Amino acid sequence: MAMTDIRASPTAVVVGSCIAQLIDNITYTISFACLPHLFEDMKLASESQIGLVAAMFGIGGFLTSSLSGFVSDRLQSRKLPLVVGSIGYAICGCVLFFSHKLWHLLLYRLLNGMASGLVYPISTAAVGDVYPHKLLGLQMALLNVFNNAGYMIGPILGGAIYDHAGVRGVSTVVMVIGSVLSLLLAFGIKEPLLIRAELVDQPLEDSASEMSSKIAGSIDKTIIEEIEAIDMGPKDIPLWRLVIKWRVLLASIITLALGTLNSSLDNLLGIYVKDRFKVSSSKAGLLYVLNGGVSIILSMPTGSAVDWIIGRYGEIARGYIQIAGLLLSSGAVFTIGMSKSFGTIVGLEAWLATTNLLINIPVMSSFGDFVNSLRLNSMAQCYGIFNSFWSISSAFAPPIATWLYTQIGFKSTVSWLLSGMCVLCAGLIFAETLWRKYKVI
Repeated sequence: MAMTDIRASPTAVVVGSCIAQLIDNITYTISFACLPHLFEDMKLASESQIGLVAAMFGIGGFLTSSLSGFVSDRLQSRKLPLVVGSIGYAICGCVLFFSHKLWHLLLYRLLNGMASGLVYPISTAAVGDVYPHKLLGLQMALLNVFNNAGYMIGPILGGAIYDHAGVRGVSTVVMVIGSVLSLLLAFGIKEPLLIRAELVDQPLEDSASEMSSKIAGSIDKTIIEEIEAIDMGPKDIPLWRLVIKWRVLLASIITLALGTLNSSLDNLLGIYVKDRFKVSSSKAGLLYVLNGGVSIILSMPTGSAVDWIIGRYGEIARGYIQIAGLLLSSGAVFTIGMSKSFGTIVGLEAWLATTNLLINIPVMSSFGDFVNSLRLNSMAQCYGIFNSFWSISSAFAPPIATWLYTQIGFKSTVSWLLSGMCVLCAGLIFAETLWRKYKVI
């Protein structure tokens, strides 16, 4: 097969997107284990201000992800924002290399978030683009494998490098992998929207047609009427008409809750195990190893199961899967807050990784399934919304969680507040599911 043909295949786009999300999460998590020690070594600020540094990532991610989807859909280009975001990683690595003041770290995390706000939603949208006739649970699960690989590698890599080479060693790694990713995305794949244009013209298989009807059939009839009423055709419907609908808004709320849970724990656990158990930065990275490993192993089976259940029982089954995941996650988080040893927390992180898959994969695939079932030209905007809500939680949850940690302690913050949030979201989905069962929203 010619090189051009390889670059033009959906598989090439998936591989490129997987590598992009691997590097995206490495650059995000590489400072988790070393940041508390970096503050202490530099004598920059108290540990409570680590939350402010973490918040800058979310602010940067929100600034770009809220616009990147709109720009990408209007320019009809996925590669341009992906390459720009990859170069952004290299730039934020340069900032970290010369950091010796608090505002340097704030700028580093802001730029890191802005780069992620381009790469993460657009790489996810690119995968949805090249599978227009399939449920996307399995594809989102594959992205999740590489995402969690980065989540697992980043803290260990960052902690080990910082212990031996300091902040400049960590920053050099960020610069190198950002530069390599930009070259890979620029020259290694064909524009995904051109591939999509070829695929949507192909006749639907019976199974794909049935999938589209099952999802579209559960969508608010008024939405379909609005789509049909637009002169430009269904594919050009403004996304804001869908965002204000309850079904799309609910998925965004669950994304916000899940992002709040994960970003709070990411920030708190590193501080707590250092304060309580006096662990080193490299050992603190073990918190994320088992978590990432379990997610890598179980993501693909979970994605396949989600697609099979939704394909068999319809869109309403997505809500029941999410309810189960939220309730199980609540139990895991409650137990983490009550734990008395570092080893117990490491093990419970693996449990939480498993239950999070039951929330994250159905939510991630719901945006793309929705767009593909109605053949909209809004894939990047949908995943821009997804990442915007995640970025909001990344911006506000860490400083709030850190403040609560200093005021009411780890157990109250985690076992009661974060665990209760999961139960509340499960109740919200259950209420919506019952309402939808007796009346189409």
